[in-house]
Amino acid sequence: MAKTKITTKPSKIQEEVQPIVQEVVISNEKLVWIYKISLWVVLALMVCMSFWYGLSGDEVDMNEYGNAILNFYTSFGSDETVFNMPKEYDRDSILKYYGGFYDTICAVVTKISPFELFTTRHIMNALMGFLAIFFASKIIKKIIGTRAAILGIWLMFLSPFFLGHAMNNPKDIPMAAFWVMALYGMIRLFTNLEKATWKDYLFAILPIGFTIASRVGGILLIPEMFVLAAFLWFFNFRNEEGAPSISKLVKSLAIVSIGGYLAGCLFWPFGLIDPINNPLFALKEMTNLSVGMKQVYEGVEMFSTELPSSYLPKIFTLTNTFAFLAGLILFAVFIWSFRKDKRAALLYFVAFTAFFPFAYIIYSGSNVFHAWRHTLFIFPSAIVLASFGWDKLAAFFKSKNVKLELAVLGFLALMLLEPLYFIVTTFPNTNTYYNKLVGGVAGAYGNYEVDFYYNSLKETSDHFIKEILPKQKDSITLVTNAVHIVPKYFPKDAKVRFRYIRYRERNLQDWDYALFHIALIPREDMLKELWLPKSTVYKASVEGKTLSALIKRGSSADMAGLKYYEQGNMDSAIISFATYLETDDKNTPIMNKLADAYMQKGNLAEADATLKKALALNPADLESNYFMGMLMIEQQNFAGASQIFTGLIQANPQFIQGYYFLGLAQIGQGQYQTAIGNLNNASQSQQLRGACYKAMGDAYMKLGNEAEARKFYNLIGQ
Repeated sequence: MAKTKITTKPSKIQEEVQPIVQEVVISNEKLVWIYKISLWVVLALMVCMSFWYGLSGDEVDMNEYGNAILNFYTSFGSDETVFNMPKEYDRDSILKYYGGFYDTICAVVTKISPFELFTTRHIMNALMGFLAIFFASKIIKKIIGTRAAILGIWLMFLSPFFLGHAMNNPKDIPMAAFWVMALYGMIRLFTNLEKATWKDYLFAILPIGFTIASRVGGILLIPEMFVLAAFLWFFNFRNEEGAPSISKLVKSLAIVSIGGYLAGCLFWPFGLIDPINNPLFALKEMTNLSVGMKQVYEGVEMFSTELPSSYLPKIFTLTNTFAFLAGLILFAVFIWSFRKDKRAALLYFVAFTAFFPFAYIIYSGSNVFHAWRHTLFIFPSAIVLASFGWDKLAAFFKSKNVKLELAVLGFLALMLLEPLYFIVTTFPNTNTYYNKLVGGVAGAYGNYEVDFYYNSLKETSDHFIKEILPKQKDSITLVTNAVHIVPKYFPKDAKVRFRYIRYRERNLQDWDYALFHIALIPREDMLKELWLPKSTVYKASVEGKTLSALIKRGSSADMAGLKYYEQGNMDSAIISFATYLETDDKNTPIMNKLADAYMQKGNLAEADATLKKALALNPADLESNYFMGMLMIEQQNFAGASQIFTGLIQANPQFIQGYYFLGLAQIGQGQYQTAIGNLNNASQSQQLRGACYKAMGDAYMKLGNEAEARKFYNLIGQ
């Protein structure tokens, strides 16, 4: 058996920190090779995978912003489009507050790349994701060891949420890459401060600048650097002979802070024109972002500004792998045993960079949405902690029996098979991942946001381009609720007219095909697949749940019916609506119109049967309930109508017509005084005013107050 060689660690923290391990030398050499091979394999896989990913919701806007930044610099500031981006790309007027450094690089590279524009951007995005993995592994290798670094590479790569975003998230992934690069640069500088060269300083300054120039939140790296210096001083330098002095620390902190801040402003137009005030103003604006995005959380639709404090930790838990989460738990178990190690200060610092921003965002109630993508920058630090946990567990069992160590590593490999299987079988819809705590994607569907970044649109569009477009001789109309993305997939000479359409208005326009994405489909329609008629041509799905779909118009009878309906020709409207429902038998809006047409013809039995079908499909549909409430008044079921309209008003207090019909139902129940109050509310609507005055007059007559009744009768028509 080969002899074991024990390596000793240098006494000074500023010297290159080497892990203290007891291992066979040849084994360590093999680990180094495995580490390098792992990095090369991951790099190759990520670049290759990037070719199959679709455009995200941010890419078109950020591409235009990057071009505007490039024009600003190449025109020496005379082209100021970057500060007044068109509303088409800057709907909330906040793009100038983003650094855009990464997008500027992309604007340069795409001009010389042999690949298509967004293919090039996806390659660049994948490289940013790889840089995040690379520098996370460098930190792990420096603090813990080579074996842990290998574990970290695969834990991070086999994290589907991160991996998916690494392909097409131009905002959060570059920030994560530059952030962890800056953390490594800080550690490299301050652990070798007495021997530091200008290269060490530059390696700390530039990544801080790159991060600030990507997202203004990168400014927080500066106070984090002070935390690193404080940890090193408290745990190492104050008791170490030859350690850097406080003055040396302060001087270095000042150099890197000022240099990093100025570098960030230099690469960011909004920061460049006023380096003192603008970055801080942008930080305040982005921290208190008031733009709310509608989200589905725990089965309830709400705006992101209303999400509870439990949102971020819960969604982080549900969208990460058990292997990673177990590593974090193991970190908490073994961190105490590491307290006397010289590298403990560095590990504490990395833990701070992972937990503090996450906790502060929760505490401050910051507006975050689309799962935890806004906090992706803390993920590399969290991977360091998880790798530490698994490595220490393996080391603990190695001290008992070397076979137990192998068992631990084997168990981790088995745990990683689950996300690997998901990545392979759902590719390229990788970031839809939810773990088994919520039942996977199938369990999360309709209860949490799935495919919020529109990635699946590429798969659906590709099907149209390959299977349908070649068969078309004449120009066709394709409507979509994602018109800012879909046309980008099509050849410029394609005979396709693209139009935006809201899902609820799909029967109001003429079209040949519709391409819908679930991000803008009502929850109940999603869950019961009401949005997928018989004429659905293709579905991009994960675990049997549809993410986007291509639909062929099965009939134009719906439009004809709506035309007759508006003209008051209810007989023809009924025939047309019934004909259309033969091809789209789950279309509740058309069912509602058919039921109303039946009511207007006095056919209450058919109206009742039609509305019951609609409500069986979607009991929460407001329009179906509205018509059912009106039908109940016609049927003199005043108690049932009162219950329905009370519920509609509770759901939407601004629903004026609800107050009118509730008043009528209450009159039918003899609740005259209450009815008058609701009718008075409804009379604020000019369209309803005359009908309300008549109903209020009737109510006063029932109360025996003839004078007040005549007063309202006289107001009719005025």
